[in-house]
Amino acid sequence: MLSSSVRRGSDAAGFIVGLFLGAFPTAFAFMIVGSVVRSPLPELVCQILAGLAVVVFILREFDVLKFPLLQNARLVPQFVAMTPFWGSVQFGAEMGTGMRTYSPTGLPHMMAISLLLLGSWSDALLAGAGFALGRALMLLTFLLARDKMTADKAFNFTLPKLKLAFVLASAPLLFILVVLR
Repeated sequence: MLSSSVRRGSDAAGFIVGLFLGAFPTAFAFMIVGSVVRSPLPELVCQILAGLAVVVFILREFDVLKFPLLQNARLVPQFVAMTPFWGSVQFGAEMGTGMRTYSPTGLPHMMAISLLLLGSWSDALLAGAGFALGRALMLLTFLLARDKMTADKAFNFTLPKLKLAFVLASAPLLFILVVLR
């Protein structure tokens, strides 16, 4: 994505708008479907299942467990370059849903399972905003970088080293959602 036409100003804005247009409905869908799935289950069972899922994904983050993530790994489609702004909005919406993307981490999966098993409307709103902002942060960081090659290297080599920081940053949110209900 970073080497695509999404880097341009209006295209970047369209992409970010699209991220939110995709992330919010997806988070709400997890919460709504989850309200049906979890209705026959006691809340304690939902908390235990969500907690176990969080532990499994955290172990995956630290390479204790190895399993592939569900993802639809595709590159930036041609229509993004051919349809200024609206192509970026559509691609951003697809990325915002998580349905067209590379997924290097299981953190969004942990949040999705937690929303499915325990989420409320406000949880879904915050999760959607967090997912979209997280996706937008990479693009915005790149756009603000003075040296694009250095930014690319940072994404490729530095971000994997920050895995612990990302897990630690999301752990309190998941703890509140799973344990302090």
